[in-house]
Amino acid sequence: MNQRQPIRPQAADQAVDYGDVFGVTGATPSSPTPTGAGDQSGITIGEALEATAISVGDKPVDRGDAAAIRAAEARAAGGNVTQRSGLGAKAQAAVNFNDRVAYDYNKITISDVLSDASAKLPHDKAVTSEDADGVRGAELSNNTEAMPTPGGVADTMATAARVNRDDKP
Repeated sequence: MNQRQPIRPQAADQAVDYGDVFGVTGATPSSPTPTGAGDQSGITIGEALEATAISVGDKPVDRGDAAAIRAAEARAAGGNVTQRSGLGAKAQAAVNFNDRVAYDYNKITISDVLSDASAKLPHDKAVTSEDADGVRGAELSNNTEAMPTPGGVADTMATAARVNRDDKP
């Protein structure tokens, strides 16, 4: 049996509040915490991946990107395990597709894979220097060029790690 949820009266210019959607009492967080969230103090791996989608989103996914995304996903989960249908798997499928497509405008881009990455990661944590180094190594070992993509996954993770390190008391 379906029941309609009560709708709270709201002004047209007022944003939807967390408490409007979920039945909560007392103080509510400014933003919901992702399911399975770990250490959230600082820029998270999911947020860094989303920043990558903004900075180089139109770039077709290549092998180095896919390896870096897999490494970032594994580090967010806290080990070397990646999901079968996670971001890393989607990035690898994009590489396999892109290898068969002739024109860049038909290829799957980084933004196609990484948009809303925080919500797609089952676990997330703040980026550390170790995370950034691991992702950089994965990208470089699977990249035909000798340097990571400027603004790419490894570059954004390194920036997030520096910000997190500098923001610690």
